[in-house]
Amino acid sequence: MTVHNFRLRLEYDGTEFRGWQIQPEGRTVQGVLEAAIAQVTGETVRVQAAGRTDTGVHALDQVVNFDYAGDRSPEELSRSLNGVLPSDVTVRAADIAPPGFHARFDARLRAYEYRLSSRRRAVGRPYTWWVRADLDLEEMNQAAGVLLGRHDFTSFCVSAEERESRVCEVTLCRWHAPDDDTLVFDIEANRFVRAMVRSIVGTLVDVGRGKNEPSIASILAARDRSQASPTAPPTGLFLKRVDY
Repeated sequence: MTVHNFRLRLEYDGTEFRGWQIQPEGRTVQGVLEAAIAQVTGETVRVQAAGRTDTGVHALDQVVNFDYAGDRSPEELSRSLNGVLPSDVTVRAADIAPPGFHARFDARLRAYEYRLSSRRRAVGRPYTWWVRADLDLEEMNQAAGVLLGRHDFTSFCVSAEERESRVCEVTLCRWHAPDDDTLVFDIEANRFVRAMVRSIVGTLVDVGRGKNEPSIASILAARDRSQASPTAPPTGLFLKRVDY
C-alpha cells in the first residue's frame, strides 16, 4: 500500500488549548487533531507542524503534515476531519505533499500578527490585548525597525533552557492602525524562538508608553531576558502564514 505525505492547512482558536504540542495533561491542538485522524482513518499518526504555538495563541493558517496509507483523497479526508473536529479547529485545505516534505523544517518564513485594543471590548475579547494607555505609534515603529535583520534574540526568549539557536532573521517588523481602536503588529522571520513575538510586543508597548531605556539595541545586545519587558498575553497573537 502506498504511503502518502498528507499536508493540511489549519485554522484554530487557541483560547481553550494548552498550545499546539501534546502534553501529559491538558487539551492541545495536536492531540485533538491526531485523535480526529485516528477516528476517521483508523490509523495512529504523528503530525508535524510548522510552528508550535503556545497556550492561548491562535492560528489562521497553520501547516501540518503526516504519513497516511489509506485510500481517501485529500478532499475526502478534509471533509471527514471537519465532521469530527471540535468547533475551534478546522481544516482549511488538504493536499498530498512531495515525499520528504516536513512542515517545520522546510518552512522558510513564518508570519505572525498581534492585535491590541485601545478600548475595553465585550465582543472579541479573546483576540486582542486591551492596553489602558495612549501609545506612541511612531516611537513603537522606530523601535521595531531596530529588530530587522539577523540577530540573536536571547533577550526575547522566555525559556533559559532553549537548546536551539536563538539567531533569527526578521524581514518585516512594523505596527499599523487599521482603525481608531486597534493597533496591529506584523512580524515575519525565518524562525522564532519560544514566546519571541509576545516578548517583543510587550517591550514595544513599553516603548509606546514612553519607556525608552534600555533601548531596543541594548536589549538585543545584552542577550538577557531580564532586560526586556514582561511578555504580552497570548490572546492577541495569531500565526498568520507560513511560506515554503
